[in-house]
Amino acid sequence: MTLREGYKNEYIVVNAEGKYGLISTSGTIIYEPKYDDIRHIYSSEVYVVVEDGVLKLIYANGDVIIEGKYSDIVHFKGENIVAVKDGKYGVISREDVEKVPFVYDELQYAFSIYYIAKKDGAYGIINLENEQIVEFKYASMSYVDVGAFIQADTTEVETVIFDNNLSVKITGIISEINKDKGYVRAYIDNEYKYYNFKFEEKKSSDILTSNTLFLSKKDGKYGYVDTNGKVVVDYKYDDGTEQNKYGFAAVKKDGVWGSIDKAGKVVLEPTINLDNSIFIDFIGKWHASDTGLYYIK
Repeated sequence: MTLREGYKNEYIVVNAEGKYGLISTSGTIIYEPKYDDIRHIYSSEVYVVVEDGVLKLIYANGDVIIEGKYSDIVHFKGENIVAVKDGKYGVISREDVEKVPFVYDELQYAFSIYYIAKKDGAYGIINLENEQIVEFKYASMSYVDVGAFIQADTTEVETVIFDNNLSVKITGIISEINKDKGYVRAYIDNEYKYYNFKFEEKKSSDILTSNTLFLSKKDGKYGYVDTNGKVVVDYKYDDGTEQNKYGFAAVKKDGVWGSIDKAGKVVLEPTINLDNSIFIDFIGKWHASDTGLYYIK
């Protein structure tokens, strides 16, 4: 048998005949391997199983919550279940009472009573009363659970961030959401800005505490200052990045890129055209490729 992770101290098993079951970490059989499929719903104590072509939602003890009727069940929390019927998403209760009609192309639980929904090719936010809370006009939308906010893309380059009150907090080009350090880096009004997850604007030196230099802009040009705000690299570049974890920063001048070290010394004069690159990042004279590898051109 092969094992797949289940809920807490449980494992999904697959026998030689391709049938699925469930065992505990102590080896106790919870479900005999008789199902065509078993899927654990993340962070809940329930499983979606398929038996003889019938989809069911069941507890680990075998009690059936929902059986038949739906082609898929994608989320379970409290009393509410996101299900799929006739290719459309909606929300039902444990008692199989419809709470949100099956009219959406996608439906993703966000938080509290709110769901990210897709309809007619655009994303918005609804509540459990099926009321539109955020207009359906976004190209994509997702919930960032670590920061408890919603990221919504209006175009390929512009993003709106909503807090957990669904108020707009940031509008701009989001260049980084760092979940480990708890900050958002955004390009707004022709400059880079930093925000913590309370959406308080911070200086880069407040956020990037291990850096020795910090990107700064003056009169339309970029340079670098130290922790005290003293200019170390003159304002002569058209663009730049903050130091990476290796101490190097990328600098752009006249359409091409180069790099400086943690002391502000030029390691590679701007000579590399990276117009077709997703990543702008250097280690010394080496720069990142789109696959994340570093190489010299």
